[in-house]
Amino acid sequence: MKAIAMSNLYVQEAPYHPGYEDAAFKNEVSPQIAELNEYRKMNARHLQFSNTIVQFCKSGVNHDAQQRQAKS
Repeated sequence: MKAIAMSNLYVQEAPYHPGYEDAAFKNEVSPQIAELNEYRKMNARHLQFSNTIVQFCKSGVNHDAQQRQAKS
């Protein structure tokens, strides 16, 4: 008889154990995780807006406007 490692045996048998058919969580999110996701989305929006401001400051449009103000 060929010896099978214990972990391999459990992995092979796992889908066949009764009581685990409904163990999957469908569309369930804890309130803490939902709040964390909202903070991440908000942070991403702020960073994107900050990057837009930096790109504008680097752009030629802003440079030309500053040059016109300096000549006035």
